[in-house]
Amino acid sequence: MRRLFPSPEALRRRAPFSRWDLLVIPGVLALLALLTLALEGATAPYAPTSPDLTVSLDPVHLPYYGLRSLFRMLAALLLSLLFTFTYATAAAKLPRAEKVLIPLLDFLQSLPILGFLTATTGIFLGLFRGSLFGLEAASIFAIFTSQVWNMAFSFYTSLRTVPKELQEAAAMLRLSSWQRFWKLEVPFAMPGLVWNAMMSVSGGWFFVVASEVISVVGRERDQYLPGVGAYVALAIERADFRAMLYAGLTLFVLVLLYDQLLFRPVVAWAEKFKFEQSAPEETAQSWVLTLLQRARLTRRIARLPQPLWEWLWRQSARKNRPGAALEPPPRLRSRTRRADLAFNLAVMLGALGLLGVLLGYLFGPGLGFGGGQMLQPNPNLNPALSPAIAQRFAGLGIRPDPDQAVWLSRLCAATQGGTVLEEGLKMLLREPGVKAPPDLKQACQKPLAPEGKVAWPEALEVLRLGLFTALRVTLVVLLATLFWLPLGVYIGLRPRLARFVQPLAQFGAAFPANLLFPLFVVAIVHFRLNPEVWVSPLMVLGAQWYILFNAVAGAAAIPNDLKEAARMYGLRGGLAWRRLLLPAMFPALVTGGITASGGTWNASIVAEVVRWGDTTLVATGLGAYIARWSTGAFNPHVGLGMLAMGLLVLAYNRLLWRPLYRLAEERFRLD
Repeated sequence: MRRLFPSPEALRRRAPFSRWDLLVIPGVLALLALLTLALEGATAPYAPTSPDLTVSLDPVHLPYYGLRSLFRMLAALLLSLLFTFTYATAAAKLPRAEKVLIPLLDFLQSLPILGFLTATTGIFLGLFRGSLFGLEAASIFAIFTSQVWNMAFSFYTSLRTVPKELQEAAAMLRLSSWQRFWKLEVPFAMPGLVWNAMMSVSGGWFFVVASEVISVVGRERDQYLPGVGAYVALAIERADFRAMLYAGLTLFVLVLLYDQLLFRPVVAWAEKFKFEQSAPEETAQSWVLTLLQRARLTRRIARLPQPLWEWLWRQSARKNRPGAALEPPPRLRSRTRRADLAFNLAVMLGALGLLGVLLGYLFGPGLGFGGGQMLQPNPNLNPALSPAIAQRFAGLGIRPDPDQAVWLSRLCAATQGGTVLEEGLKMLLREPGVKAPPDLKQACQKPLAPEGKVAWPEALEVLRLGLFTALRVTLVVLLATLFWLPLGVYIGLRPRLARFVQPLAQFGAAFPANLLFPLFVVAIVHFRLNPEVWVSPLMVLGAQWYILFNAVAGAAAIPNDLKEAARMYGLRGGLAWRRLLLPAMFPALVTGGITASGGTWNASIVAEVVRWGDTTLVATGLGAYIARWSTGAFNPHVGLGMLAMGLLVLAYNRLLWRPLYRLAEERFRLD
């Protein structure tokens, strides 16, 4: 009998570290030091008596600001991954929960970043009282809301399109739900999830200005958290072109760093999860991944959780328990239908109760009616929330709110229904910053809504503004799809080109639209262009990258055997698009379309109100309405704008994207 013995080389005692560790160990120590520095700044003391937070435009501070912004981005990414693995999995695996979770996801992804920031700032400041981490948590949560929806939709789509032969193989191997999730579903979804995570992080930079400049109730000035976004916001306020240039250069360096150190290694690692039966000619490569694979320190760190993983694997094993049937038996279908009916009824009753609470918050106790009449809007006479104008009203006996709002009802009460006006008050009402009704007496005779509440005529006006924004969103997404889809396919089919384009695309996606405000404002004012039309290109920056990244991911995920079969049959041009490319990429394209439309709705908050120095351009739309009423505290007007935007996007998705999702699940899957 032939015996095999290990070679002397295998038995030789190895050194604890290799030459590759000479690079990895200092890198790990530097990473820990930078993380400690960022955490120290994020947990500094912050109390109501603390001075206002601000940043300096001196470029020497930009490395530290970049570190703080990058810390917020990565923290939001970890939260997004945790949310994706739980929420998207529940939506894909629980049919009843899916009826609620997916419409809710459609609604949430349409809500503006400013709305989340306004609603959560006070909550986080209360949770972390006396610490700057309250504002940091609010900023991280705002960035999280700009990242998570794209990743959740991508993971949900992948779970719903797992090939049937792989599901059958998992059933034959008697994998439990836990084992199937980590051995089949997560690996199958990994290539698309990695590209969408890359897009989400880059897209988060688009809203970094909104997330790092926070309005706090009780403070006259906005709070500027140390970061690149706050630096850009201050540069825009002071019209400093040189500072804008420094910010753009810093952003390019940051994108290059996290592309090389994080996303390129992950993309190369995820190549092994592609569902194909023949090896591709070219694969993604990463010098960082090679370094980590050869270093012995990283191997030891990777082996640390192995005992826990093996214990979880044994505990979750199916053992003698019978597996779940892929198709429910006929005798259970009637019981399932009755349970579905009861669930739908409970959801409907819950939705009606929630709607009643929401309408009470928006319109007040009478739900917009009083004395048998419809209440009319009670406008804010100080729309810019100017402290100087608010003080002048206070000096005349008309008390402003803490956020400097001055309501028409208080003016009517102080002037006996608009009939008794002092000369000083008349002069104040004629000031450019005061928005007073032309006929004060007639306006005071109408029944007005409670202070701070909305009225039904205003709700109809908000719906009209939403239709203007919906028109811009539709045109922008259509034009972006026509331009970026062919380019994304061309890049995705060529891994070598994708390695070169990947950091450039990430930089383009990360480039904040605010850095382009000077060019647009100067051009619109100089050439006397119509802002209603020419602010729309700023919305493209929030949409095009979702389409490009999903097109690249979809094309890169096409199995190599399908591409070889297409070459054998001579598929070219339009025939290749109809028979191979579009069908194989369809789930990724639908995900890109739905997240692009949601991102464009969010970008409307930034694009419909453009500022540069003392010049402000406003376009008619729902985004401008929400931006105008974002005063630092969540209020019914912001709630109305968010509700209108969410309902419009929900209708948009239900009528267009949801049927396309079903088509992707039923017809265009790799079975």
